[in-house]
Amino acid sequence: MFELILLPVALSVAALILAVLVGGLLIRFGPKDAPNGGHKDHAVGMPTSGGIAVFATVIPLTILLFFLKSDWFSFPIFALLGGAVYMFIMGVWDDIVALPALPKLLAQLVIAGAVAYFGVRVSFFDLARNSWETGVIVGTLGSAAWMVVVTNAVNFMDGSDGLAVGSSAVIAAALTFLAAVTGVYDVMAFALILLGGLLGLLFWNGRGKLFSGDAGALFIGLYLAGLTLIWIERTHVSVWIAPALFVAFLSDVLLTLVWRYQHGRKLMQPHKEHIYQIILKAGISQPLTAWIYAWISVHGALVAGISLIFPMGGALVGFAILILIMYILNRKIRASAINHGHLVP
Repeated sequence: MFELILLPVALSVAALILAVLVGGLLIRFGPKDAPNGGHKDHAVGMPTSGGIAVFATVIPLTILLFFLKSDWFSFPIFALLGGAVYMFIMGVWDDIVALPALPKLLAQLVIAGAVAYFGVRVSFFDLARNSWETGVIVGTLGSAAWMVVVTNAVNFMDGSDGLAVGSSAVIAAALTFLAAVTGVYDVMAFALILLGGLLGLLFWNGRGKLFSGDAGALFIGLYLAGLTLIWIERTHVSVWIAPALFVAFLSDVLLTLVWRYQHGRKLMQPHKEHIYQIILKAGISQPLTAWIYAWISVHGALVAGISLIFPMGGALVGFAILILIMYILNRKIRASAINHGHLVP
């Protein structure tokens, strides 16, 4: 019992404490994120690369877990950790010198493709109650695309105190629970350690003391998306559980991209047209905005959990309902923002 439950819990608590301590050091000595007048809301330089606090705690403690519980080591998780390290390095680099968007995206595609090829992929796809084997090529491409989309969604949403980190913590907690009830205890342990690191960063990030930065968003996005794929492949539950878990991120990012395309905007250009940015313009505080997105993530987690007791098509129905609700809210919020001058049509 200690190895299955208490050991991961102890390591998660250690990750939380260490992330708080490392975050404090980053506030004093870490790099600063300068305002640019574009999609960034702060007026003065802010401590960034808070993701270092998550990386510097989650990776060592996960490796320690391998030594303490060697049968939980697997090549897919090793490949995922390797890819997450590369994402982290690129994120730190981007925090320091601001990498161009297209080369960064291409690098993400290469990293995610390699991670998926070496085992972090789902080998099936389900629609309603039907399921098909995808094969290595389609499974690799689809899983890589999923990891890139989630990684960038987390990055795009990391523009308000506590929003991306808080929602990621909700997803990590949900994945911990789902893995535990389905008996995938290694994924439960990895997600639990990540949860501790996220909560440690949230101690500072949620109060606007330390930005996560690309270092955090890229690492967290890829690692959390990959852990979800590993769990789905192990349990053979519906693949639609994955987007349900990440619905807060995906609905805002994808619906914003659709809206910008329809209105002739440049998709790769920085902007302030995400729903959370519109909410902030309307006068809602950053902490309340973070709680709203965490609340949405909780509902995604509820749909994911409830779908386990229904046939495979239940997850697709639940996700479709969530997306429909988010679409309606998206349209209403944008219409209100245009009427009040918070958004240019």
